[in-house]
Amino acid sequence: MSTKKLISSTFYYGVIPKLTILVNVLILPIITPYLSTSDYGIQGIVASYTALFLAIAPMGLHVHLTNSFYEYPGKYHLIWGRILFLHLLLGGIYGLINMIVLMLVLPPMVIRALVLLCFIGSVQIFLMSNNILASHLFPIVERPKPLVFTNLMAACIGIVASFVLIYYFKLGFWGLIAQPAVSTIVAFGVFAKFVCNDYNIWPIIEKKWKRLKEFFRIALPLVPHALGFALLTSSARIIMSLQKVPNDEIGLFSHGCIMGDYAIIITSALATALVAPIQKSYRSGNFDNFRRLYYLCQGVAIVASSLFCIWIPEIYGLLIHNESLSLSANIASLICFANVVMPLYTFMSTSAFIEKRTKQVLWLVFVPGFINLLLCLICMPIWGYKAAVYATIISYWTQMLIPFVINYFKIVVGQWIGNLTKLIVILLLMLFMLIISNVVSGYTTLIRLFLSLLLVSLFVYWYVSRKVYQIT
Repeated sequence: MSTKKLISSTFYYGVIPKLTILVNVLILPIITPYLSTSDYGIQGIVASYTALFLAIAPMGLHVHLTNSFYEYPGKYHLIWGRILFLHLLLGGIYGLINMIVLMLVLPPMVIRALVLLCFIGSVQIFLMSNNILASHLFPIVERPKPLVFTNLMAACIGIVASFVLIYYFKLGFWGLIAQPAVSTIVAFGVFAKFVCNDYNIWPIIEKKWKRLKEFFRIALPLVPHALGFALLTSSARIIMSLQKVPNDEIGLFSHGCIMGDYAIIITSALATALVAPIQKSYRSGNFDNFRRLYYLCQGVAIVASSLFCIWIPEIYGLLIHNESLSLSANIASLICFANVVMPLYTFMSTSAFIEKRTKQVLWLVFVPGFINLLLCLICMPIWGYKAAVYATIISYWTQMLIPFVINYFKIVVGQWIGNLTKLIVILLLMLFMLIISNVVSGYTTLIRLFLSLLLVSLFVYWYVSRKVYQIT
């Protein structure tokens, strides 16, 4: 893949979809005066439980989407149709479960308002099917435009709805929770046209028990994997809600996580743009290419997180016009480094998905997720929400150690990275950049500008000298 093609694909998967994040960021100074940490606390609780059930609801069946596309290129739509029906069914079931759970954990309010709030918070689960299929289909066929422009339009409509509810109607957390629901409804409708009409993928009821059993035999091991992933991302706020931590503190942590996650946007876009080259490299045994793809994603993740952390005072000063929410800057500066291991997870899980060794994927997130849960349970009663920040980083970073203790990943990672001690070097580099970036963020603007330019220059030099642009 040429540098031009790489930049183009990353632009479509990253810059265009994230224009909505830019809009969200630009309206922060306008809406934050009308929001409180309590509003973000309620939003954080709803988002955490919804993310938990949204991760479990597909029941791992999405693993068959990419594999069937490559294994049955002429008939893949028949398998996708069966998965589509199952996702519609499972979305309804888990959406109702999520509503019931939310009604039990949210602060007391008028019952009709509570039911409506829980329903709106569960829309993402009810209507997950078309969105899942589209997110797998268009990167594989290398058609980014239908995916990114549909998501862009849906997200913009969601932002408008959220802005109106918060700014004009002063509805606080209702506006925060309505945004993803409105976006999901719009995307579901538009993707129905692409998925059903353009690619002839219609819901198909699977009548053969043997085939259905085989679907779930391969897919079900991914449920604990999804649960582990949810524990990584949501366990801290779930435990806070169960331990009756004040909504203001939950909101502070939630807002810091939202801001910190912005640092990984470019890396996520790059990984999505490289789906086809990653798949082709591993399937063809081109491990040199596979390794360079990993180094590219990992380098971008470290550089992006470092720059975000260095300039966090300016980012907050420009965007957050709310004194209470500004206190989350320290959380964001640390959380932005938690997801810096995302590229390694992506590349390790790719091999397991391709080889249908789905049980092995459990190690990648279930163990870190359990560690996060355990650390939060032990430390939060002592140090409060601040313990959740460090627990999140530690649990995420334990993924770097998986190849040293799990034989399957020791073999497959060794195939493309060579000596596993390289992972220790990368881990130490991540730790070094986390510490340095947080220290440097307190320096003068001139020093930070010089160090930022130096960091970017070193990355560009590495990119050119190692001929990373020659990846195919």
